[in-house]
Amino acid sequence: MKKIALISVWNHNYGSLLQTYALQTFLNSYNMGNEIILYRDKGFFRRIIRFTNLSYLVAKFKVIFRNCFVKLFYLKIKKNIDTRSTKFEEFKNTNLYFSKPVIGRNRLYQYIKGYRATVLGSDQVLHPANLLMDYFTLNFVPKDIKKIAYAPSFGVSDIPFYQLKRTKSYLNRFDYLSVREVSGQKIIKKLINKDVAVVCDPTLLIEKKIWDKLKGSNRIIPDQYIFCYYLGDNRLHRDFANRLKKTTGLKIVALQHLDEFVKKDLVFGDLKPFDIGPAEFVNLLSNAEYVLTDSFHATIFSLIYNKIFFTFNRYITIKETRSTNSRISSLLGQLNLLDRKLIGNENISDCLQKTINYIIVETKIKKIKELSAKYLLDALRQ
Repeated sequence: MKKIALISVWNHNYGSLLQTYALQTFLNSYNMGNEIILYRDKGFFRRIIRFTNLSYLVAKFKVIFRNCFVKLFYLKIKKNIDTRSTKFEEFKNTNLYFSKPVIGRNRLYQYIKGYRATVLGSDQVLHPANLLMDYFTLNFVPKDIKKIAYAPSFGVSDIPFYQLKRTKSYLNRFDYLSVREVSGQKIIKKLINKDVAVVCDPTLLIEKKIWDKLKGSNRIIPDQYIFCYYLGDNRLHRDFANRLKKTTGLKIVALQHLDEFVKKDLVFGDLKPFDIGPAEFVNLLSNAEYVLTDSFHATIFSLIYNKIFFTFNRYITIKETRSTNSRISSLLGQLNLLDRKLIGNENISDCLQKTINYIIVETKIKKIKELSAKYLLDALRQ
């Protein structure tokens, strides 16, 4: 039987790589041969035109600025970031199975014909910033090859008016559509009048024992600690961590300068490891006493490992409709855990009195997981 083509993301991001690993591992567990398409677009115009999207431009600028700034003024941090990049590459080479390199659009059109189905997912692949790249749209996939969207996210609550027509067009080409959050479900209903399933992120599809094996049995840090994984640069979030540190007496372990250089992080955190790939990320989070984050996937792994966690909105001054906060709200809302979302100025004692009944949470996750797995397997088998 022909393999399944996975159209996914594999950039240097903990959440992106872990969800891709999870989706591939899930399919492998059902003996469904698959590989991640290792595609690189050589079209100069298609690469450049993406910069006309403001959110994409801002994100890229932050990464470029970070790399240039630390190279000029913080050479030690630059070397540390390079070390982390090496860990990401090691994870990709060890744990993910890719196709042969597919360079250019014409090659992609021919190569995709060798698969029996394509699965798009997960992460923010349907974000408006990706539309001009015209890859995650699956417009290159022939009509007779099954096109399945598993738990993709738009990352926003509304599609820009100037992208509505093209978004409707590619959504209508999918044979099976699902999304990761309620806001995405509403977008699809509004655009093409289809009721689609809200399914869980791939990281929740696979058994905890698989994550245990990936992270290893030995603790990276032997002592108790607070794990902080902030992608944004909000001061209140760091102040909350410092107040929690003062209350508990625990040190702060912080992963820093992921998407951008955050100057305030130069004086934040007690331990700041950089030799941390995706497997080590799971190790650090799973062994923490407390988890503080503004990350969707760090929130998920906090649930998997029954952590005492608090999640902050990465974007506070930006309206929910334009930010990526909605996916976290959707997940916590499904589990009746919206009280875990904080601003950062809350009283520590009050927060610590909020408990999580993980027996109830795990029951809900199990049900969501079963329905999600059934959706994906039925789509591939029909």
